[in-house]
Amino acid sequence: MGTMKIGREFKIENVLSLRKKMTQAEIQEEMMGIGQFLEQNNYKKNGPVVTATFAIEQSNGQPLLDTEILVPIDKPAKLYGKYTFKDVFHLMNAVFVRHEGNPNTLQITYNELNQYLSEKNLQPITAAYNVNVVDLHPGQSMDDMIVDVYIGVNPSIL
Repeated sequence: MGTMKIGREFKIENVLSLRKKMTQAEIQEEMMGIGQFLEQNNYKKNGPVVTATFAIEQSNGQPLLDTEILVPIDKPAKLYGKYTFKDVFHLMNAVFVRHEGNPNTLQITYNELNQYLSEKNLQPITAAYNVNVVDLHPGQSMDDMIVDVYIGVNPSIL
């Protein structure tokens, strides 16, 4: 089990955001599309890609994920259409855990995180935000992935 830490914060600035309902395959396509958009418009990725899933529903027998993709870029941008721009994304008072290895086992980390929240009587007030610490290059194994997971919790003690 990863080490849980509480009271952490995560902040990125000049953030391109895309939120929509997508299948897992569409999420990968959108990630590639964002990469192409940045290249074509002369922006550079300036930090880790962050994803959050807000809800999951079934559509035609496969899961449809209400997902937000956040990409910090090197300068402010005027974005339109499906992309929005956030000056800052700042998650405060979060519980943090690092997941090392294949993202297919991320659910185990989530389960441990939920158990921790329950044991400590912590109230989650955000979705789980996954920060992709390592950018995998072609040929690298999914087992080399490192994902930091943050969930904002209510700072009140109730």
